[in-house]
Amino acid sequence: MNLGKNHHIVDEASIERGHEVFETNVPLVIKFGIGLTALAIISMVLMWLMFVVIEDYNATTFDTPSPMLEENAIPPEPRLQVIPEEDLIALQEAENKKLNTYGWVIRTAEIVQIPIDRAMHLIATDDRYKLPSAAGTGEGQ
Repeated sequence: MNLGKNHHIVDEASIERGHEVFETNVPLVIKFGIGLTALAIISMVLMWLMFVVIEDYNATTFDTPSPMLEENAIPPEPRLQVIPEEDLIALQEAENKKLNTYGWVIRTAEIVQIPIDRAMHLIATDDRYKLPSAAGTGEGQ
């Protein structure tokens, strides 16, 4: 059995019971802890240096705006509504104007728009749009 040079048997009775018989190598555990702490500190310092380099690169590269950049440029349509209530009122006014006024839709094709009330009255009084009655078709007899 190879016990190693830094291991000492703790208790002879523990050997008989099948327990651990060697002490922990305390100097080795301390060296490992110091090495792990040093490695963590070194990696943090390296990350800090990396962020400093990246910040310097970004400051020199991206701080000056492009000469092609327009200030106060309006984004393309569709845009977000700044005051949706006013937009809704304007939309309703435009729809009411279409529904309640006369006007040309396509002048060259002679297509016009008329108020909706007038259009409903014309449809109601025109015989071309009446449904056939049951008495007229002979089905009710």
